[in-house]
Amino acid sequence: MPSILPSRRPSLVRPWRACLLAGCSLWGAANAQTGSAAAAPTQGALPAVQVTSQQSISTATRLEADPLRLPFAATVVERAQMDAAGAITLEDELRSVPGLQHGTQGNYYTRFETRGLRDTQDVLVLIDGVPLRLLQGNADVTLVAPELVDRIEFIKGPASALYGKNAIGGVVQFFLKPEQAGGEATATLGRFGRTDASLRQRWDFERGNLFVGLASNHWDGFQRGAGRTQQAAVLSGDWALTPQWVTGAQYFDSDVNAYRGSIVPLQGGRPMFGIGWRDNYGIDGSRVTGHYQSLSWKNRIEWGQGLSLRHLSSITRYDRLFAGGITIVPPPAAVSKGYSETQTDDSGVFHDLSLAHLSAGKHWSNELQIGLNLERGWQDQASPAFSNAPTYRGPDYDTPVSNIGNDPRGIRGRVTGSRFDQEVRSIYMQDRLEWGDAGLTLGLRRDHFTQRLARSDTSVQSYQSASRNSPRIAADWLWLRGAAGEHVLFANWTEGFRPQAVALNTRDGIVMPNILRPERTRSREIGLKGRALDASWAYQVSVFEARKIDGQRYYRNGPDSFISTNATSRVHGLEAQAQWRLSPRWSGWAHYTWQDARLSDFQTYTNAGVPSANYGGLRMRMSAHHIAGLGVTWREGDWTVAASANSVGSRFLRDNTANPQKLPAYVLLNVAASWDATARWTLQAGVNNLSDRYYIGDDLSAQDAGNAGAPRTWFARARYRF
Repeated sequence: MPSILPSRRPSLVRPWRACLLAGCSLWGAANAQTGSAAAAPTQGALPAVQVTSQQSISTATRLEADPLRLPFAATVVERAQMDAAGAITLEDELRSVPGLQHGTQGNYYTRFETRGLRDTQDVLVLIDGVPLRLLQGNADVTLVAPELVDRIEFIKGPASALYGKNAIGGVVQFFLKPEQAGGEATATLGRFGRTDASLRQRWDFERGNLFVGLASNHWDGFQRGAGRTQQAAVLSGDWALTPQWVTGAQYFDSDVNAYRGSIVPLQGGRPMFGIGWRDNYGIDGSRVTGHYQSLSWKNRIEWGQGLSLRHLSSITRYDRLFAGGITIVPPPAAVSKGYSETQTDDSGVFHDLSLAHLSAGKHWSNELQIGLNLERGWQDQASPAFSNAPTYRGPDYDTPVSNIGNDPRGIRGRVTGSRFDQEVRSIYMQDRLEWGDAGLTLGLRRDHFTQRLARSDTSVQSYQSASRNSPRIAADWLWLRGAAGEHVLFANWTEGFRPQAVALNTRDGIVMPNILRPERTRSREIGLKGRALDASWAYQVSVFEARKIDGQRYYRNGPDSFISTNATSRVHGLEAQAQWRLSPRWSGWAHYTWQDARLSDFQTYTNAGVPSANYGGLRMRMSAHHIAGLGVTWREGDWTVAASANSVGSRFLRDNTANPQKLPAYVLLNVAASWDATARWTLQAGVNNLSDRYYIGDDLSAQDAGNAGAPRTWFARARYRF
């Protein structure tokens, strides 16, 4: 039950080496464990590194904290809940997180958006503390293999005071290493050719622990010719060098190869020409391949007297080939399918060093953190130009109406290369004071960043250097504690920022750098949370408001013209969630979000720079008023049955047009049943989208088209624990 709360450089480790390394580690750990058990403990031996089942959250403050005394909206999803629900995708694992909207674009980009923000680029994504992000784009959460996730912590609201850029909507952290020793292997079969397999094993021995996780997934996709495969591996361990010093390392590798499905042209928010969820009008060979590698080193030193030092260094690499064209819009326009290719090599190094001091008296305690952060990233891209591609007109998106004799991709032209460099230097401080039943959290971070973009077809460069301060103030009060439970009132005020991607655009035939100011978001929230002393129930409800007070955009206004404008916005709403365990048999969760996200100001201009329409006041695209979810789990003997329903209300397709289309609301029903055949074997079967609802998921491309959601899918899974 969850708690509330263009040359290619060599890879870090080749896949076959990773497999060999994992195999050797398995053998070595098994022998180490056997030897440790056989040997009697010697005098003065170092203590074992033990981690028990935790009831705390570390993502919100970087230190372990009681979720009840955490003055921020937080949700935790445990592995046990994911297993009971039969989660087979990342979206399945996040069903119980309130206020999330999901979209998968072209069978590759899995994205989520929260509290009226644009998409995943506004939420910082961490994998065991290591940032997962592309320098100019979104965190590619597709790279996270669902079977390897052991725990998810989702913190809402700007968290830039601790994490800096890209945390204006919150932080989500995926923990891969289990909290306790043990292991399991799973095999899954499902509709549309799904074949998944995974292995996770953690060993604890006298002075440390070792974890190995492997996952392999294949799915043909519900759209024709849109299959995808993924292989992922993680190897991590901790070692107590002294009673005060624990060091650890982790290697994570994920490789995804996906053929892209097409988006669906819409009219009145519904598919045109009877286009079904199986139809795929993408160009043959349209695909995305991504290979991500991360190597990290962590240290924790306890100096005594409440003083500790924490360190994290990581190096990451992400190679991605984006190839294809899936853009189709409603007639009468005849359009190209928009084929393009981009090879991206993205690398970065990340260092974080923090000093913490914990002190306490008779009725008070204080936690002070001071930290330094250094981050450097570089990205090389190569993109060939394509011209005179065939154009198409609905309803037949397979037959061109012009340039018929040309290759569907068009005529390949010269390759344009680009180089993007970014460096961030930061210092931050946070203090948490608890006096009796009251708590106060103060935080401040200053980030200085530089960005530079150069392109091979011009000597012009885009450059910007700026600094931002990110404050955070929060308070909580344990106002009621008794046999029936304990309740806390909390409030926070935060501010965050996100540097925008620099660009080199063309206006009137002249290359010009587009340097947009970093987006700034200001948020405030007040809420109430509580739980029973025996943890039989827990709840959280909050009222929030967020304002994007600086959100410059640039958009194409003509064949060679770009205009920039400051698009500010605001969202206010209510978010509530609850979990309960009525008896050993019955447990469940529920959440509801009401939000109103609107543009405050979005002034557009003509090609001559004359003000035209202002879309201020319109609802932001892909922002539903109502989002809700309900899940119930029943256990009886060896049987477990879990059912859930998730609802997303109607939302507008675009926010930069006078009469945008509105997508209909939809409800997804899911059910899974498990049988513990033995103490080690569990068999499970389930159905997602039980009613076979044909719906359009959230589209993030700002076109008059959308992504078809997955139809009814079934799966069967076997799990073996050892």
